[in-house]
Amino acid sequence: MFFTLTFISLYVVSLILGRKINIPQIFSDGIVLILIFTISFWGGNQISAEYVGSIILVSFISSLVIVTITYFLGSFINERTEEGKIKGVDIKTQLKYLLPLIIGFLVGLITRFYSIIISDSVFDEIIDWELYVLAVVIGISIGKELKKELMKRISRFAIFSVIIAIIGGIISSVILFLFLSIRPFNLALAISLGSGWYSYTGPIVAKYYGPIYGVIAFLVNFLREQFTFSLLPIFLRIRSTPLGAVAVGGATSMDTTLGFYVDVLGYEYGVGAMINGVVLTLIVPLILPIILSF
Repeated sequence: MFFTLTFISLYVVSLILGRKINIPQIFSDGIVLILIFTISFWGGNQISAEYVGSIILVSFISSLVIVTITYFLGSFINERTEEGKIKGVDIKTQLKYLLPLIIGFLVGLITRFYSIIISDSVFDEIIDWELYVLAVVIGISIGKELKKELMKRISRFAIFSVIIAIIGGIISSVILFLFLSIRPFNLALAISLGSGWYSYTGPIVAKYYGPIYGVIAFLVNFLREQFTFSLLPIFLRIRSTPLGAVAVGGATSMDTTLGFYVDVLGYEYGVGAMINGVVLTLIVPLILPIILSF
């Protein structure tokens, strides 16, 4: 509970300070990449190689469940649009976050091979401090974006897309809990409500439930972003629902997938997607530590 309260306090204070302070992008990226490397190194140092295949499979199925349920949940609200040109995935961005995961895991495996086993308590302490720094970094970064003009543009569409993303995550977590053995329930719920923010969800889950679930949380939300690019064009042709489409993107709809939404759904829906991403990015760091602490 001490960690949860400290993390949230740092985040809220940093949100307020974010209007006056700027953090270089290279510093923000640096702490995120270090965190990803740490949890994957922890995983490689602790997880047997035989479990890697099952971790990837569970992550893939979990992400597919979340994306599918969230998308078609939005179809209950009848709002259609024309499909547009499909924008490709930015490979450099994906590799920037995926490579530290792979490298960290391999380094962890090598150290374990040479019988260099680091205790969980050491990793736990390291991740604590890295997450505290992350709370400050993301708080300042988001606080800088919370301008009055943007908040005034929060539309009915953006509100409903956030609600659908949250409800879709809750429903999906029940399936992850019952059929994919992601337990306890608050763990499944936290992973599902990560909203595609893998660079945050992975480390925060690892803090509470260890490296295996930290890696799963990372991969589930990483794959969610990939499925946004690869599956939504197919889903939009089956049943076009802009609300469901934007909800699937989750927190990523304010940055990495924003261009995709503008191309596919048009500028007006693009504005809704950006606001959807801002709101989810604002609340995810608040709700995940609370959920995981129970």
